Amino acid sequence: MNGFNVLGCYDKMFMNKKAQAGRIVGFVIYLILVLGVGIPVSTQVIATSNLTGISSTIVSFIPVFLAIGGLVAAAATGGISS
Repeated sequence: MNGFNVLGCYDKMFMNKKAQAGRIVGFVIYLILVLGVGIPVSTQVIATSNLTGISSTIVSFIPVFLAIGGLVAAAATGGISS
């Protein structure tokens, strides 16, 4: 049939689903670590630190950048863009 292999097509489709499942699991683990652990811990450390002035302002953006990183990771895995 002009080189069309139904079994090969099925294997590729199955492998793509496996790869996608692995990406989703990796993304969920990333979200748990960054959003569930990283942001609260960094917020608590920043709140209990003894920083003032410009250093306090700069350090207070760390949780924001962690959240932006979560959004970028969601877009990279296709969670937002597709």
